[in-house]
Amino acid sequence: MIKIGEINYLNVYPIYYYLKKILNGENRNNFADFISGTPAFLNSKLQYGGIDISPSSSFYYISNYDNSYIFPNLSISSKKKVKSIYLFSNKSIENFNKNETVYVTPETLTSLNLLKVLLAEFYKMDLNEMKFLSLKQNENLELEIDSDYYRKIAEGNSFLHIGNNALKLVKNIPDGYYAYDLADLWYRHTSSPFVFALFIIRKESYDGNKNEFSVLYDYLIKSKIKALSGFKDAAETAIKSGDYDFISFEELMEYWTDCLSFNLGPDEIRGFNIYADLLYKYKLIKSTPELNFV
Repeated sequence: MIKIGEINYLNVYPIYYYLKKILNGENRNNFADFISGTPAFLNSKLQYGGIDISPSSSFYYISNYDNSYIFPNLSISSKKKVKSIYLFSNKSIENFNKNETVYVTPETLTSLNLLKVLLAEFYKMDLNEMKFLSLKQNENLELEIDSDYYRKIAEGNSFLHIGNNALKLVKNIPDGYYAYDLADLWYRHTSSPFVFALFIIRKESYDGNKNEFSVLYDYLIKSKIKALSGFKDAAETAIKSGDYDFISFEELMEYWTDCLSFNLGPDEIRGFNIYADLLYKYKLIKSTPELNFV
């Protein structure tokens, strides 16, 4: 049985919705064990063998490409705006102090480093002068929203949020706050999509079970095709579940249709390579990665 990481965000919901329907339809529910969590939680599980494969963060792959494979033609990427990765601030980026502090959700690595390269490359901020402080997390590496968190908001601090929390918070930001969509900033400066996650496989897992991973790849491609042919079924199921009361059916359809790409074609690979090159330029990684497709 393959242990598959499942990001507990709406951005990957369609892929997993159709994957599970396919497995159920073929009476293969014992084919995979799904482990749900935040990107940071699944990165840790992937690194230490708690799962075999996951749509894990691009930054994780860049840092661990020598012991990882990736599936071709699959990613979680933005088109232009993504609407679920936001820098919230009570001042414009142009008015940031050189020693600005940004509080960061503990759920992300890729988006934190995206923010860093955006600020360094396009706003000429000195990353050594700035402070990026992690917000409180629970044992599952999820953001813990408590009185201390609300105190930081009241004090007018800047925050980086991702995923479902970002989708919620952008509707309720305090008056006078800016909400910067990081994928939108990226596209404006690079004319490229941003690849937030790749379908990453532990080399050790793949080398010992190539046939099953080949079957899984076929299932994932079928799931992607079903998702791209129309999100209505998945959206109706998500809304009816009651787990996503912060978004309407119409908003969810727009989010999946207009904001997200599940492809990994030339445009996405170009965006990924620009990101890796900038990470290397600002000494956030030691080397640029190879794309180790299975």
